[in-house]
Amino acid sequence: MKALDSINQKYGAQTLFYASSGVKQHWQMMRQMKSPHYTTRWDELLSINLLDCH
Repeated sequence: MKALDSINQKYGAQTLFYASSGVKQHWQMMRQMKSPHYTTRWDELLSINLLDCH
C-alpha cells in the first residue's frame, strides 16, 4: 500500500490502481474512421486484374 501511495503521489492520482476498481473509457471510437473489414470479409478484399495493366 505504501508503494502504491508513493507512486501515485509522485506521478499523479490513479497512476496505479486496483483492477477491481474498474476502468472507464473517457473516449469513444469515431465510427466514420472505422476501418473496413478487409481481414474478416472476403467480399471486401481489394482485387486487381493484372491482365489490364500495360
